[in-house]
Formats: sequence, C-alpha cells, structure tokens
Amino acid sequence: MAEVFISYGSADRKQIQDLVSRLRQAGITVWIDEAGIEGAAMWSEEIVGAIDNCKVLILTISPNSTKSKNVVRELALASEGEKTILPIFLEPTDIPESMKYQLAGIQRVEYFTGNEEQAIDSVLRALSRLGISTEKKEVSQTVTTKTIEPKGKSKPSSFAIAAAAVIAIISLIFFLKPSNQETTNKLKTSTKEISANSQEEAKPLDKNRIVILPFKNIGTPGENDHIVEGIVDDLNTMLTNVDGLKVIGSASAKTYRNSDKTPGEIGQELNAGTLLQGSIQKSGSKLKINVRLIDTTTSENIWGNSLSGSESDRSKFQQKIIQSIVNKTKGTLLNQKELGSLNIGDTNNNEAYSFVKRGYELLNGSSRNENKKAIDLFLKAIELDPNYSDAYYGLAKGEYDLSYLSLKKPKDSIPLAKMYLKKALEINPNHLRSKVLKIILTLKADWNTKNTYKSIESILAEHKNNPLVAGDFGDVFIHSGQSKKAIDILNQSLILDPKNSSIHARLALQYLILGNINLAEKHNSEAVKLSPNYQMVLHIRSLILMKQNRYTEIENLLKEAIQNDDKNPVTMMSLGIVYWRSGKKEEAYKLLIELLDRRNSEYIKGGILARFFTVIDDKEKAFKWLKISREEKDTDFFHMYHWPIFDGIRNNSEFIKIYKDAGLFEYLTNK
Repeated sequence: MAEVFISYGSADRKQIQDLVSRLRQAGITVWIDEAGIEGAAMWSEEIVGAIDNCKVLILTISPNSTKSKNVVRELALASEGEKTILPIFLEPTDIPESMKYQLAGIQRVEYFTGNEEQAIDSVLRALSRLGISTEKKEVSQTVTTKTIEPKGKSKPSSFAIAAAAVIAIISLIFFLKPSNQETTNKLKTSTKEISANSQEEAKPLDKNRIVILPFKNIGTPGENDHIVEGIVDDLNTMLTNVDGLKVIGSASAKTYRNSDKTPGEIGQELNAGTLLQGSIQKSGSKLKINVRLIDTTTSENIWGNSLSGSESDRSKFQQKIIQSIVNKTKGTLLNQKELGSLNIGDTNNNEAYSFVKRGYELLNGSSRNENKKAIDLFLKAIELDPNYSDAYYGLAKGEYDLSYLSLKKPKDSIPLAKMYLKKALEINPNHLRSKVLKIILTLKADWNTKNTYKSIESILAEHKNNPLVAGDFGDVFIHSGQSKKAIDILNQSLILDPKNSSIHARLALQYLILGNINLAEKHNSEAVKLSPNYQMVLHIRSLILMKQNRYTEIENLLKEAIQNDDKNPVTMMSLGIVYWRSGKKEEAYKLLIELLDRRNSEYIKGGILARFFTVIDDKEKAFKWLKISREEKDTDFFHMYHWPIFDGIRNNSEFIKIYKDAGLFEYLTNK
C-alpha cells in the first residue's frame, strides 16, 4: 500500500496533481482518488483501506476541501486510527468546526500558488521527519513557513518570522485562523535577508530547560478545566523530579494561557530551550491528549503524539509523555522504577482525582470562601480513596490556611493539619509537599527551631530545581532575620519561576524590611499584577504606598479586595492603617471597632489587632494583643517580629520579653 494518502476537494484536482507528481518524483508512494469522487455512496472500502494502511495522511486545506463531506470523513477516520496527519494549506482558509479537534496542535505547511518550490521542500522535509524516506538528495535549508495567526492580531515579531523561516515545519497551532494576505506577502522576503536576520537574533537556549504551557481544553468552556489543569500540573511536578532537567514553574507558564506569542518568543522570555504544548479532550470516561515538543531556538517540532483511551489511562499517558521528553532532551530513558516514582501521591480513582485538582485550584486562590470549599472537596476525595496522599496533603494545607486566614483558631486547626500530614507521609514518605509543610508547621505552629536549618538545607539540596520549595523556605529565612539567605534563595527560585506572585511578594517584604523601597516596589508591583487579590500582596502594597503617600490609590484597591474576599480581617486592618496615616482617623477607628466586635463571635488573630494598635500608637494594647497572639499560637506570631510595622517598638523591652518568653528571640535575631 501507499505510504501517503492525499485527501482533497475535487475542485482542487489540478493543483493536487502537481503535488502528487512532485512527491512521486521524490520516490514517495502516494494513494489518491484520481477521479475526485464526491458523494457518500462512492466512499469506498478501497479508500478506507488506503487510509488504514498509509503512514501519513496529507490533508489539503482550501475553501473547497473544507466543504467536502468526504474530506471531513477521511480526516475523522485517520484521526480515529491515530494516523499521522500533515495539513497542507492550498490558500488561506478558516478551519471549520468539523476539523478543529482533529487538527489541534498539528503543524502546517503552506502550498500557495507562486510558492511551490519552497512549499515542496517544506512537504518533503516534513514527510522525512515523519518517517517517509525520499530520493531527493538535497532539500533547501531555507523555507518560508508561518504560524497561523488570528485575524486582527498584530504581526509577529521579526524574531518570530526569522525563526519560522529557517525551519521546514511550523510550530504548534491551536485552531487559529490564517493571517491576512498582506502578512503572507511580507513573509515572502528574500531567503538571504531572512537567514541573515535569524543568525543575528536567534540565541541558542538550554534544551534541558523546559516550559509546559497550559493545555487547551477541548470541549464545553469551563467544563473539565480542573482536570486539564491537574494533568498539566502533574506533568510539571513529574519533570521537576527528573535529574538534569530544569522546569519552568507552573505559575509562570500559566501566564501564557491564550497568549499569541510564538514558542520562540516564549522561549526567549523564559530562557527555555524546550516547550511542551498540547490539548486535552475529556468526553465521559474517554480521554484524548495531543502533545507537541518544540525546540524554541528554531521553533522546530521535536516530537509529537496523540494519545487516546479511557480516563483511567491518565497516569500511563503522563508517564509516556515524560519518557518521550526525557528521551528527546537528555537522550536517555528512565527505567520503570524511576518512571513510577515521579508522580507520587496519585490515585486511580478518577472522581477522587477530579475533587483534589479542583481543591488545589481553590487553595491557590488564598480566598477565605474558596479555602472552605477546598477542604470539603479533599474530604470527598478521601471517601473515594482512603490512600490518596495528595488529598491528605490538601487537607493539611487547607487546615493550616484556615488559621492563617483567620477562619479557625490554631488550637482547632493545627492538630488536624498535623494529623492529615502524618497520614500523607505514612502513605508516601517521599511526598515532597508534605515534607515541606511539616517543616513549616514545626517552625510556625510549634516554634520548634531545633535542627530546622539542617532539614531545610537537605531538602533544598535535593530539590534545588523546584521553585516552590525554594519559595517556601525563602519565606522561612525572611522571618528568621537571615536577609541574605532569603534573597539568594528567592532570587534562585525566580530563575525558574519568574512570574510567580508569591515569590515576588516575599522578595518585596524582604526588601521592605531592609528599607529598600525601590526594590520592594518593583517586586510588589509585579506580584499585584499577577495576583491582585492575594492578601499578603495587598498588605505589603499598602505599606509601600503609604511610605510614598499614595493613600488614595491603595485605599481604592483595598476597598475592592474587602468586598471580593468576605471582609478579610488582614485586608480590613491594612485599610484601617491607610485611613490612620492619611488622617482619616474616624474611619480607622470604625474598622478597628468592627474587628474587635467580630472577635466576640469569630476568630480574629491577635497579631492583626497588635499591628493595628501599634500603628495608632497605643503601645499598651499593642503589647496586650501581641501576648494574646503568643498564647493562642497565632500563626502570625512567628513571622511578625521583623515586620516593618513594629520598627518603632522592636527594641522595646516589653516587645523583646514577649518573644523571649516564647523561646523565639534568639532564633529570630540569630543571637
């Protein structure tokens, strides 16, 4: 049987015959319906057999072919048979809904009139990469191709055009429309000029530095988003555990969701030489994953695959993808033990998996209402799978956050957090997030500082390429007064996760503590841009803007945040401080009274009130509430020592005594 099957619309027969002739001249066996038969009645078993036995289906795309029922059927049959599909555009054409799913993430070649010589080189090169041998000895090294752009979008950068010009296959596309003719004509610049520009602008990037972009969810908008997100996050976590690979943090990768930037542009921005892009379709219990691995220096496709099966095959699909990535980047393969150990804490229960991934999404929002919903989801997951360590970690983190968000007293939440954490580590002693949280709880909840640094350094050494680990422990060093160590660790984490709002917020706090307002402003502005409702970000923002006398700006920001997050006490405190320092003392007192009244019916952390009274210069009440914070083991107490709000009383003997009585003074001051 023929190696290549060509699907086309009958009206394009003349142009297709020329393509077929050129392919056969190159020694490629081609099957084509020579008569261009239309009509379902004539869609023969011969055609079905030819598709079934071919290696590659060339799908010619034009206004004629996209209207052909037989072309749509041939594409569907090839897709179901997991055949490799190579779209060839005969002219700029919108992709119809009937073809969008099958073409998700697949490369294209332009075979426009007047550009046949370059186009045939492109086709031959593509087929060669897809395993089709050719007798053609030399193929031009410079081929004009382009990424399909949405109509109305701005033209690609010169770098993107140059990078696209030196490859035979274009980078991944996701259902985007062709650009206008003006852009097409401009892309037909002389090959010498384009090649010169590419040599000047393209910079080789580290291929072992990888970014996994958010996958496209094919289906009803909003439905199964958490599943798609979870699968991608799992891939990110798994790759992070592979020695020799550096994985861009998921927080940074997610900023490119729905981005129009090319793989080359993203690679340059993140200094990532390899990019993984894909799409996922979940329909009932069926799961289909399309993935492509791209060299961002050249925009060349390194590897691609389409995986179809049951949702229960998810873990198997993930391992297959990881194995292929490792093979294409490092040139090695993982053994079964290595491969199986990458994704620890997983479950085979699909419904439990769905609950946990949705729960993680809610936790990451740092919202009071969402936190409580997340805990309910983790509990449901454990009902379905009592040995799901990720679910127990989620519960532990959720309970800890309940205290942090002033929703539950530490004496009620922390014991539960410890219990769930213990269970997670019993199930899986290597569960990294649980090990990190255990150290955090040991410090911030138990105030046990013995051997802490040793444990931290051990985990940092083992997981030096995990930005989340570095971010969490950087926070520890901030609050223990080790500024240089904190800045070093946090900056190191930014190398792999440059658009992580939490890391930027922590750096802003550290620079604020050091009195470097410019750097504090720089990092906090970035954090606000990335996570505008994150309470820590807003609190730091308020302190910075107050130092700059920008009261109106921060007042409006905090008012909106209070409404969006169930009257978060920390945000209310921040607004009260703004009122006080801007001269609106009556408004400040109203918020203070409201917080004190709420304290009678709900948990309001003593540390919040201690900070509020410190700002209004009522030292007696400030020390009273600081003692209450200590007695309640308020999770704020550990890290409040170095907060700028206490600059005026930090050397006060009463302040020092409060921390000495807690056994933390020496640790927090490195004395």
